Amino acid sequence: MDTNRDRRPLPTRRTGWHPWGRCTVQPVSRALWSGRTLEVHAPGTTAGELLLLRALQVWGAGGALVAVGLVAAFHRVPAVGVVVAVLVYVAGFVLLTRVTRRVRPGVRRLTITVFHGNGQPEVHGDVRLLEASLDLLCLVEDAVRRGQVSRVEYEQVWGQVWRAMPEPAVRAAGRPRSGELAQRRGTHR
Repeated sequence: MDTNRDRRPLPTRRTGWHPWGRCTVQPVSRALWSGRTLEVHAPGTTAGELLLLRALQVWGAGGALVAVGLVAAFHRVPAVGVVVAVLVYVAGFVLLTRVTRRVRPGVRRLTITVFHGNGQPEVHGDVRLLEASLDLLCLVEDAVRRGQVSRVEYEQVWGQVWRAMPEPAVRAAGRPRSGELAQRRGTHR
């Protein structure tokens, strides 16, 4: 009797990395604030682009470890080790920022913060949108793993969630969105 055949895959964890983005939880701090952030990449983001975005997000700590390793490797000539370490650390940020510049504007974030002082929690942000989006993305991810949903349907749901999330307030290089430019032109005539 094969008991493994009827076993269903484990449900998708809600926090951490996913093909569509990630969800992070910041526990209550000493200042009595906690938070959750849902980050959703634009639909169609490739695995390579996701890998580069993740590398950029972890380069601060990862690059520091590489820099410490370089200083240790050049321990006989500490000045050279420090210079090489700083150059590699900065070059990592420059390179990763450059190769992800097309993908980063398509990332949308929704953050919920909660202040736990004053006796009652004060919630800041759209909790319903975060919860509904996270539930939908995790459910459709589970359905894809079970073979109940095609990749096309998965990307359609991913796209619906991405479009429902707020657009970034600040654009890279200070360029206005095309819609804002059209609105300005219409109001100045």
